[in-house]
Amino acid sequence: MTLSGVAREVLQAVAATLVVDGPKDLGERVARKIASLPRPADRAELDLLLRLLDSRAVNLLFSGVALPFTRMSPDQRERCLRGWATSRLPQRRKAFQALKRLTTVTHYTTPGAARAIGYPGPLGPPPATPKPIRPLAITADTALSCDVIVIGSGAGGGVVAAELAAAGKDVVVLEKGGYRNEADFTHQEGDALETMYDAGGLLATSDLGLVVLQGATLGGGTVINYTTSFPTPPAVRRQWAKEHDLPHFESAEFTRSLDAVARRLGVNTDHAKPSGRDQVLIRGLERMGWHHGVLPRDVRACPQDDGCGYCGMGCRRGAKQSTLITYLQDAAARGARIVVNCTVGRVVIAGGAATGVEARVGDFAVTVRAPAVIVAAGSVHSPALLLRSGIALPALGRNLALHPATAVLADMEQDVRPWTGTVQAHYSDQFADLDAGYGFKFETAPVHPSLQALAAPWESAAGHRNRMASLPHTALVGILLRDRFGGRVRVDRDGAAVIDYRLSSYDRAHLRRAIAAGAELLEAAGARDVWLPLARDVSYRSGTNAAHQDWLRRVDAAGWGPNEILLVTFHQMSSCRMGANAGTSVVDAEHRVWGIRNLYVADASTFPSASGVNPMLTVMAIAHRAAGIIAS
Repeated sequence: MTLSGVAREVLQAVAATLVVDGPKDLGERVARKIASLPRPADRAELDLLLRLLDSRAVNLLFSGVALPFTRMSPDQRERCLRGWATSRLPQRRKAFQALKRLTTVTHYTTPGAARAIGYPGPLGPPPATPKPIRPLAITADTALSCDVIVIGSGAGGGVVAAELAAAGKDVVVLEKGGYRNEADFTHQEGDALETMYDAGGLLATSDLGLVVLQGATLGGGTVINYTTSFPTPPAVRRQWAKEHDLPHFESAEFTRSLDAVARRLGVNTDHAKPSGRDQVLIRGLERMGWHHGVLPRDVRACPQDDGCGYCGMGCRRGAKQSTLITYLQDAAARGARIVVNCTVGRVVIAGGAATGVEARVGDFAVTVRAPAVIVAAGSVHSPALLLRSGIALPALGRNLALHPATAVLADMEQDVRPWTGTVQAHYSDQFADLDAGYGFKFETAPVHPSLQALAAPWESAAGHRNRMASLPHTALVGILLRDRFGGRVRVDRDGAAVIDYRLSSYDRAHLRRAIAAGAELLEAAGARDVWLPLARDVSYRSGTNAAHQDWLRRVDAAGWGPNEILLVTFHQMSSCRMGANAGTSVVDAEHRVWGIRNLYVADASTFPSASGVNPMLTVMAIAHRAAGIIAS
């Protein structure tokens, strides 16, 4: 659906209120973003919200201004939106964040707006790199048959496809996203979000409390991730083996799989030249006397220069060893057929066994028949696919872990240029084990205008614009939380995935500890102004312990609920978790879905719990082992 006429008129007024001197067509561009949202329910909800904003009665009740939004003065409009942003009612905060995120990200990811805040944008055009993979062209309704269907092409699907093709299997890979390689990596944020991220970068939990960033392109998240390649920590392997009765996680077999995928990807610690962001992190860690380590990365001949900061939009140099340039090329070279832009509707199950899938590529139906189906669509879409396929298991979609991430940010005296340099190079495990292996890591991440727009509090258009203009001086301590208590993936009446997640009080306590420590670290590194991605502007000038403690009190007062603090997830896990029985898990120790023959899952959704580290290498090792089992 498209927005109604009234909603479009209100949206234009909202956009003009949220952004200083925004272009006249900003509202229309945001309307197109809303029209592209994958769930009809979300589009309808935003249309209703906008129409309610033009209600005298609603605005009198919530803002004390008995006028339609379109009839308010600029000051009244700002007061109205500020009230929604910091409301005690979670529905109003959700509504505000939906409009704020859509509008400010749309605006600041356009080249002119980005340059105006000191961000240079792409460092030249992409290279003319040929495409070595030839996806199967679908130009009519199509029926295929093969030995193995692999749904997904990222860390799980890419490895499974290559290993099974190497074992002589006829493999068909079905990928939801398109095929983009170095020649297509424009490094324009808006283009990258639209073409390589799920839901155009707009995916979120049902209450918008967490932004969900995951890949939707050939190669999946491995194409857009930050190259961090931690092996599964020994303590986590031990926990999975003991608490979930999965002894293979402590076996030499799993170690061999970890070693095999690390070799194929060239994982090393030689490419750790610190960016400006990393330099701030290192300086703070050293002055605090806290743990500091070098990140292992899946790169070869990485120049570690300004262009590397754009790696979340695809590596133009081919240095990042994503499945796009490793396992998928291996699979294609051995005869695997790859279908892109392919949405899988359901797995076909007959007589208690998987026999194929039904899918679509654009307007065309694609049916694939095979004696084995491997689901590797990620922790959001794998459980949704199984639910659409009629599978009913108590744990299906539950236990979802998200590694909720946020950051403490600071303005520094010197230029940091946080969008540049090695994408991730250094980290700290000082607080990784606060209780039974749960805690948080400190890392950094590139900050481009879209992330700054999401993070910057909005109390007025001018205030938000000022925070955006400080981007060149922005440093951050990224917080990666190992969450102990999870959420859920379900499907709506249209069969679309819906993510329900609420940070538990246990995990929230660790998050508060992380924020307090992150601020201390930035103070030690020389920050002049420390702030958080809260709905309210809560910052402080560093210098005294009293100022730090007062700031923490104000942070507590600002709230820890949904849409009071920005949380992002880059890692989705555990929604089809592996275990020893069908009552508490979805797949057994050999990746078989309980009760369904020939149906397997081989991605991060099979993790028994959150891994506590960037999960790519663990996913790949799990998939490598699964391929060996399936091949035999």
